[in-house]
Amino acid sequence: MDSASPRPYGRRFAAAAMVAGGVLYGVANAFYWLMFPDEVAETAGNVTVAGGNLGAWRVETVLFTLAHLLLLPAMAGLVVALGRSRPVVATIGGFLVVPALYLATVHLWHYNAFFGALAAAGVEPATARPVVDALDRDPFVITSFALWILGWLVGLLVLAFGAWRARLVPVWVPLALTAGQVLDLLSASVAPKLAVSVLMAAGLFGLSRAVSGRADARRTRADAATGPADRQPTGAAPPR
Repeated sequence: MDSASPRPYGRRFAAAAMVAGGVLYGVANAFYWLMFPDEVAETAGNVTVAGGNLGAWRVETVLFTLAHLLLLPAMAGLVVALGRSRPVVATIGGFLVVPALYLATVHLWHYNAFFGALAAAGVEPATARPVVDALDRDPFVITSFALWILGWLVGLLVLAFGAWRARLVPVWVPLALTAGQVLDLLSASVAPKLAVSVLMAAGLFGLSRAVSGRADARRTRADAATGPADRQPTGAAPPR
């Protein structure tokens, strides 16, 4: 064994994180909408939602946070893998999605912990409303939330379609992720949200192929099988 050969541990770790993060993302999304099927009309209403089943609220918080924590190194690994053949796309997608996942992790943990703490203390929504409204109007909160949502939506799709164009994943992967993201934005009931869980988990599982290097290996074997004798030089006369 050549000790100087590169070790694929980093790619395996990123691919495993992509799969685990995708599964947890789908489970967390499905769990939330099954446990809390009613859409909240105002932010302060989350106090009532959390108080209705505080245990489930805590579980959902942990699931979503772990999902985003795992997807952070997974997406960084995808940026590295895609950067070998599509550096511009990888840079744009990574610039959007990596900060978005960081902000999502921080926001989800503190946001859910905040409402969980209020519910556990028996605080009424009317009492919390002035504080919650002030937070909703704060420019730093608005900016971080916008960067999270737009970065995750746009950055993920840029990387997914870039991976398809680089022949690292089949076309169903970016299409599944696109359908999942759009459906998540447009729906607010249980059945569509469960479909979102399936689409996102499947799409992120497909992206793990691009990170692991298996797609690169298949492409290399296919190119090698073609062989120089089977390739016709540009401008050569057609065979007779």
